[in-house]
Amino acid sequence: MADRTNESGIVPFLRAGSAPDRTRREGWQQWRRQRDLFTPAPKLSLEEYTALSPRGRGLHDIHRTATHMNIGLLETPMSARITKLMRSRLRNNALNFEPGTRDGLMISGGGYLGKTETACAAAAGFEDVWRDLHHQLLPPPVEGTRDLFVPVAYCRTPVRATPKALCATILDFYGAPHPKTLNGLIRAV
Repeated sequence: MADRTNESGIVPFLRAGSAPDRTRREGWQQWRRQRDLFTPAPKLSLEEYTALSPRGRGLHDIHRTATHMNIGLLETPMSARITKLMRSRLRNNALNFEPGTRDGLMISGGGYLGKTETACAAAAGFEDVWRDLHHQLLPPPVEGTRDLFVPVAYCRTPVRATPKALCATILDFYGAPHPKTLNGLIRAV
């Protein structure tokens, strides 16, 4: 059995560089495009494992460790309901052209239950669909103009976020300047 590397010798399951910063536009886009690229280690029988070279066994062991450290989010009935509701809210809010407040969603629960990853996966899935629709309906960007099409902003906020702090966090995501007043912040957002 051949070692689990490609012909150039590069180990395909190791990430080059640090994890993308989802709280910045560029990092969110990188994470959104790469979120499903990780390939878990294959299951090998004892015979297949022992048939590998020492280097191959070492790489397989590292790949298995990477698989355990990057285990995919398991869909549960609750996460499926949250995903469905969140995508519905995102779609409805994106199609609402009236001024005013948009519907939101609060996801509560203890730590390490997958709330953030469920929300990010739902938002990234919505963005994939929205970008596809955008590219079908709208012409490509005009050369010489700034085309900033980012339908989703991922923002970490404190538990008791104020409107001012939330607006500042959203503007930070896009790298935009902060107006001095709350009304200015709201208009900028």
